[in-house]
Amino acid sequence: MDPVAKIKETIATYAAQSVEHRRGWFSPAAAAYAATRPRYPQQLVEAVVARAGLTATSTVLEVGCGPGTATVSFAELGCGIVAI
Repeated sequence: MDPVAKIKETIATYAAQSVEHRRGWFSPAAAAYAATRPRYPQQLVEAVVARAGLTATSTVLEVGCGPGTATVSFAELGCGIVAI
């Protein structure tokens, strides 16, 4: 079987499984990541705010927000967040 066909077959196999079955696949990894991922230092957040001239009425576009580690810091300032 050619590699592309093999990848498509593998994806189809995973996609065919129920949502209930797939729900817990990443839970242990996500919990470990959230518990051990360092947070951004407040000094760094303040430097970004100053450099960008952010205020509570600013809207921040966050590209690659992941679990929202940086998102929370800017949301606490009252900024609107568009996260992708």
